[in-house]
Amino acid sequence: MNLPSRRRFCGGLSAAAVSSLALGIRPAWAAELKAVFFNAAPPLSFEGEAHEIVGILPDILTEILGKRLGLPVNFQGLPWARAQAMVQQGEADALCTVPTPARLDYAVFTQKPVIVTKTELFYWADNPRRPEIEAIRTLDQLRGFRQGDYIGNGFAEATFKGLPVEFTPTLDSVFRKIAAGHLDLYVGADVIAKGVLKPLGLGDRIRSFPVDIGPASPFCIGIRKSFPDAAALIERADQAVAAAGTDGSLASIIARYIS
Repeated sequence: MNLPSRRRFCGGLSAAAVSSLALGIRPAWAAELKAVFFNAAPPLSFEGEAHEIVGILPDILTEILGKRLGLPVNFQGLPWARAQAMVQQGEADALCTVPTPARLDYAVFTQKPVIVTKTELFYWADNPRRPEIEAIRTLDQLRGFRQGDYIGNGFAEATFKGLPVEFTPTLDSVFRKIAAGHLDLYVGADVIAKGVLKPLGLGDRIRSFPVDIGPASPFCIGIRKSFPDAAALIERADQAVAAAGTDGSLASIIARYIS
């Protein structure tokens, strides 16, 4: 299947892999691993000028799976619902996202997150209901407002059950509808939302504030359960994530995109 956004990273094989190959034993995880990302969620993951997939999460997977575990990794950027479906159906091997119950059905995730985002509420500064919006503190207070979100967002699907949320293909389309007065608000991850707003040029008119709605979103590395030795690979990935957190590598990657 030829996909429009891809980046290939071939890390040097780890010492363990080299030793195994020297003995004529090919580790099950030595084959190329296909990782998929949402192609429109800057700064976490998005298409670069050459249509390659870039961002915080691809860089982190390059660091963890490529450099530290020695895996050759192929990156693909897709609409988020399609990307998740590929892992679920065995057409792709890995993703980096919040391990919701639905995703835990088909993938095993690291215990340690690579990044944790917090929840904020975003709204148009000139919304005539601005005082009411700024008074929102609880989930139930969202009722009666025109709320938007993007298709495939597991946080929204788990958090806003029973609320009339209008889903659109991408987060930038949600913000354009807010700016046009067709929606009142968006509630979601601070890093993702602000990364989308910056190139849209709407950052000075769409305001936000923290809300204690839903838990923080820990993004973890996930491998489909049907991938050979998935549990063992995730265990090694967890160790690599811990080491990358301790030596400052994760913080350095994140800082490149949000500082």
